[in-house]
Amino acid sequence: MKLQKRVLIIILLFSIPLIGQENHYWFHNFGAISSLKGGIEVGGIRNVSAAYYNPGALAFIDGEIVEGQADVVSFDVLNIKNAGGEMINLDYLATDIAPSLIAYLKRSKKNPNLTYVVGAMTRYNTNLSFLIEHENLGNYLLPETQEDVFQGQFRYDNRVRESWVLGAAAYKISDRIGVGLGTYIFVRSQDYFSGYFASAFPKEDLENSLPEFSKLSTNTEEMKFNARVMGFIFRPAIDIDLDDLKLGLTMSTPAISLGLLNNYAYRSQVAYMPDEDIRLNTSDTHNKYSGVYKTPFSVNFGAEYDFGKLLVAFSMEWFAKIDPYEMIKENDKSISPEFPTAPDESYALPVTAHKSVTNFGFSVLYEIKDWISYVGSFRTDMNFFDDEALNFYQDFVPSFTYWDLWHITSGIKMSAKKLDLTVGMDYANGSSEKDPQFASMTSATQKNFLKGDIQNNTSTQYHNFSLTLGVNINIEKEAK
Repeated sequence: MKLQKRVLIIILLFSIPLIGQENHYWFHNFGAISSLKGGIEVGGIRNVSAAYYNPGALAFIDGEIVEGQADVVSFDVLNIKNAGGEMINLDYLATDIAPSLIAYLKRSKKNPNLTYVVGAMTRYNTNLSFLIEHENLGNYLLPETQEDVFQGQFRYDNRVRESWVLGAAAYKISDRIGVGLGTYIFVRSQDYFSGYFASAFPKEDLENSLPEFSKLSTNTEEMKFNARVMGFIFRPAIDIDLDDLKLGLTMSTPAISLGLLNNYAYRSQVAYMPDEDIRLNTSDTHNKYSGVYKTPFSVNFGAEYDFGKLLVAFSMEWFAKIDPYEMIKENDKSISPEFPTAPDESYALPVTAHKSVTNFGFSVLYEIKDWISYVGSFRTDMNFFDDEALNFYQDFVPSFTYWDLWHITSGIKMSAKKLDLTVGMDYANGSSEKDPQFASMTSATQKNFLKGDIQNNTSTQYHNFSLTLGVNINIEKEAK
């Protein structure tokens, strides 16, 4: 009982968010050794994080073990050329501190063929927040002969936290085969905001001692989304141990979303162009809705071969497509009465869609000496947002990342009699060309409501560096 209380306290302490990506399945990995192997662990995994990667492999693990792993420092570097208009670039840097997994494994004494694990993990998170600003003198308003002042901003904030409480059990059918089932309860929260704010006025107004800004033109567009969702995911799995060769297969069911109330979505545009007496007011608000969160059915196959001092592993996971869906469900209608020209009720409903993707990777573990080994891996991390089904810039999509990633992980494992320590670094890189701008503030005019004409001329470079530490402790008492 004392041990269980200690594990529970550690789990609570480890419930901290981390930096991640919005539209990737394989960005983070979990477990001390598994993290260094890039999650290439479906076949042959023999540590506690099998509760996530392959519950069937738990059948081949002996002892009573506590495992913890953390991304101690994570750096996100994002550079997008022309993000806010011609030569208006986004340069973004963020850091965070966050653990990923804590779990406890125990083999049943009454039934030695049965093994179970309980634990918690930070499964998926993102924390992107930036501001693009532009101010300039030029011709923005009518008449075209005057010189105007333009001031514009694009602001983006998206924080997603998804925590899992996991329970897994495995049964050893024979000396060669283990089957298992992982059950995961998740709680996901998202707080999203995207806004464009622009104004323009004649330069001569600044020269007056008491400027009236009588010709002030403005455009404000905002989208907000706050959601809390709860649900279940199940993972049946099988592990086959052929001595030097080990094979594994894991399937993930689509999420069973239970939903939570008090979710909120808001979208509005208010534009005022005085010279032409143009006023555009649209607004829509939805609240007290149930949240909806869908995950795909997936199949993950992996293999590992033992060459003696060298372990080589391969893994490939296929994720099914998710058709476009609304991320909140209506419980009541709460359209704002402030604007009689409010659009239909679907205007403020956030939507998303996932395309089918396949990720693969390989890892190596080389035993340098009895107590120290080198671990390294490579893996792909394809962006799953379906840009053919939805458009970031027309639909209410609460995310924007669109680049594919590849990861390289490298580190060492140090072993004692009942203790494994790991330390390493994960590097992720992604790039993209000729995607739409967030805004086009350099081409803003009164005719296009100070928004500018969006061009497909961005150039994106993304880098992430994560330092990871892990510990695996066998706490089972030795027989007297």
